[in-house]
Amino acid sequence: MLFVILSGPGNAELLRLKALKGYFLEAEGKTGLDAELLQTISYRLTRFHKVAPQRGAEALPQYGIMGIFHLEEAVKVSGYDSSDIVGDDRTGILAGALLLKNYLERCEGDLICALKLYAPSGAKELFARDILTLYKSGFHFPVLEVLPHPSVKVPLLSPGHVKNPTCPPGPEFPGVERWVAADPSNYTSANRPYDYPVNYVIIHTTQGTYYGAISWFQNSSANVSAHYVVNSEYNPSDGAPLGEATQMVCHRDIAWHAGNWTYNTQSVGIEHEGYVSENGWYTDTLYRKSAYISRMLANTFGFPKDRSHIIGHIEVPGASHTDPGAYWDWGYYTALVLGLPDADTIVDELSNGFRKYGPSQYWYYDSANGYGAYGHIWHTGSWNGVANWARWRPNLPYTGPYEVLVYIPSGSEYDAHAMYVINHADGVDTVWLDQGSYSDEWASLGTFNFLAGSYNYVELYDTSDISGDRIAFDAVRFSWRGGVVCGDRVVDDGDSGWYGFGSWTLSSYSGYAGDYRYAYVGGTPDSSVWRSPLGCYSGYRVFAWVRKGSNRTSAAHYRIYARDSVRDVYVSQYSSSSDTGWIYLASVCADTLHVVLYDDAPDGTVVIADAILYQRDTTLDCIIVGVGERTDNPEVSLSYENGYLLLKVPALRNISVGVYDAAGRTVKSFRFKGVVGWMKVPMPLSRGVYFVRVGRRVQKIIVR
Repeated sequence: MLFVILSGPGNAELLRLKALKGYFLEAEGKTGLDAELLQTISYRLTRFHKVAPQRGAEALPQYGIMGIFHLEEAVKVSGYDSSDIVGDDRTGILAGALLLKNYLERCEGDLICALKLYAPSGAKELFARDILTLYKSGFHFPVLEVLPHPSVKVPLLSPGHVKNPTCPPGPEFPGVERWVAADPSNYTSANRPYDYPVNYVIIHTTQGTYYGAISWFQNSSANVSAHYVVNSEYNPSDGAPLGEATQMVCHRDIAWHAGNWTYNTQSVGIEHEGYVSENGWYTDTLYRKSAYISRMLANTFGFPKDRSHIIGHIEVPGASHTDPGAYWDWGYYTALVLGLPDADTIVDELSNGFRKYGPSQYWYYDSANGYGAYGHIWHTGSWNGVANWARWRPNLPYTGPYEVLVYIPSGSEYDAHAMYVINHADGVDTVWLDQGSYSDEWASLGTFNFLAGSYNYVELYDTSDISGDRIAFDAVRFSWRGGVVCGDRVVDDGDSGWYGFGSWTLSSYSGYAGDYRYAYVGGTPDSSVWRSPLGCYSGYRVFAWVRKGSNRTSAAHYRIYARDSVRDVYVSQYSSSSDTGWIYLASVCADTLHVVLYDDAPDGTVVIADAILYQRDTTLDCIIVGVGERTDNPEVSLSYENGYLLLKVPALRNISVGVYDAAGRTVKSFRFKGVVGWMKVPMPLSRGVYFVRVGRRVQKIIVR
């Protein structure tokens, strides 16, 4: 596990980046191409490093700071010597710019066409999409920052996920975006796990780019392949990096990746774009996408999620490769594979609500301390500017005031002027915190109003007027300060509290908070479950957010679990137009949001799963019902004496007990299996009115 104590980019690196800026502007003057477009290509293909063919690479070779795939053409067009293109920053940038200009002229000014010519065969559409997406959104990098270009048009790809459980032509896991078949001469057809067991995942580094690996595995002379290739990042319009994976060999077949036939037959290979010797390629999104694939493979084939079964290429017996190398964070990756605990109001740096931004080579990992069971943090150096920053986006259960606290771990040299930005319901506030004044403790940033759900967030930047100190990026806690915690509750697909069983595919079309899931009608049964505490027992009106469409079912089956019953509701998701919004399902008495959606519809192509809303309705009488005032119920009698709840159970049975205060908040709840006769349950209660529920019966008690 790598642990490096460094600050942000040093003076020498900043001087180099400033020089590169001048070279990009010079290339703009010579070719008429936008310098920021050239910077985008260089960043995406090389992270502004000079690259050359690597020994043991599992991707097409690339050359120079512009990551050129077609070196001979670049030499011919530019007139520069190949060694200068590879070894000199200025020459490499000018050669890449002249090559792109030549392609642009051949394409009569069509930039998408020109980028496809710049790309390797087999990944032309992917490359053009990623470059233009990144160019459109912009990105943060010291000196070489690219501003957004919102007018840029990004080409659409053909659908990457095709529902086909037999493989090919579709990926075998729903979270994998694309299927591109490797050449049949680069793998062995088989019928795993029946002829060979699958016991391992092997982690690789391409020694090149995502596009170069995809192209190389389609080349019949490569004699190499892997089941998956993972993209380090690309930026959609909101600037958040998203990992992407392409499957190229079916699980049942044997990819040639391990350099050891026995391990080939018993493993699935995952290639990760990047270079073993360079930091900056193993991004947070690459880790998360790869860990998802490893976790799904372990679940599918039944091997343990541990370091004996998820190994690096270097750990294969007889291997001559060193990947994934010292920059690969095994501790973080293993934690992601195992899965992370859900938390509604604490967002740790391992939580789904946390994202890192900026150059990855300036992010450092500290395994020695930090909040939570995994006990580690990310940190970066402070300097006069913004290179790296992070965002904590919580999934909050209620609208109202929350105190924001940040966890500062133990350590030294933490910055005295760390800049936190709180985006809340009433606007944006900036709070400067002296991290060096805290050690293994929470520091308060103040109390602010937030909206329920995942609308608001907290950010931390590495800018400071003190250069060289460290800035810690650890957990952020959102502590409710609004009194009785009983209000509206939204759980979106993908949030904490949502679970998908079977095949639910993430759609790129807009839904509640940005996207939605869908499952195909018929075939293997699938279900989508929303479950989360509500904070109090009360009445609620239940709604589902639906983006209607012409391929939807007219009878989507929702099952709603209320306190006293289970209700089945059928809703039409069909519309010839894209009608979108909340659809009313039912009114219930509940203390838990619990809804299930099934794909057992009788018509349509797909069922849509998006957000569920429980909207509090105080007009529903959910605390006391008629039978609740009766004390002569023959099933179970109850009373409260001297700090004990007394229950008399006349016959052997399982019972559940809930105690609520006058505001409807849950005070205590139990479940007992196989009980009969008198039960004396310790229940110290302060003075007041309470309601006790036993099964479906509710009784009021008064403590004096």
